[in-house]
Amino acid sequence: MKIKAYTLFTDSHKKFLTDYFIPTFPYRKEIELIILHRPQHCKTASFETEGWHETMRDKVNCFIEGIEKCNENEIFMFIDPDIQFFSDFYDDIISILKNKDAVFQNDVFGGVNTGFFAAKNNKKVRSFFKTILGNLDSFSQEQVLANHLLTNSSQFQSIAIDWTFLPDKYWTYGHIAAQPGKDQNTYKGSWTPEADDFNVPSDIVIHHANWTAGIDNKINLLNIVKNKLK
Repeated sequence: MKIKAYTLFTDSHKKFLTDYFIPTFPYRKEIELIILHRPQHCKTASFETEGWHETMRDKVNCFIEGIEKCNENEIFMFIDPDIQFFSDFYDDIISILKNKDAVFQNDVFGGVNTGFFAAKNNKKVRSFFKTILGNLDSFSQEQVLANHLLTNSSQFQSIAIDWTFLPDKYWTYGHIAAQPGKDQNTYKGSWTPEADDFNVPSDIVIHHANWTAGIDNKINLLNIVKNKLK
């Protein structure tokens, strides 16, 4: 079965694409990779600053347009550009989606991560993402809205997709961020250059460089993880 995998980048994120994503992507004939460029609405490229919301709208439009270009029950994937690959994801995606409508990276405290997911093109999936687009102005970002719809699916039967998480080998620093901090009732939180050293599982398939703020920190985090797995 074929997978149509999309990524979307703005000028601020081009380095992720050229230096980490493209060189490590698991190319194979069953995966069609489509790379889209969009305007730099968010001038700072920082999380939830001015213009961020318009970039989220571009992202959701990509979800919908990409899904609708798939044949019925064909698989659409969306992959953020700040991701590096250490193994092939194809077999995992195909196996999980035999019995599910969608599968998402586990963002730990963040719930489902809409920066790495796969979904079948079917009526409920199309309706689910169109609902996100139609209600995006009421939420800070599309991931928050996606989690709201998924965790309250009993209220939204017409778009109640059957979904699951990918295993933790689809890795993010969020798994470290959720660990207890030095003080009672705190957590380690997002990565900064001052953060403690951390371990990375040796069998990860991807590393998604979220759970840190700013382009430079993302690049540093990508390099740290890459060097740990050499």
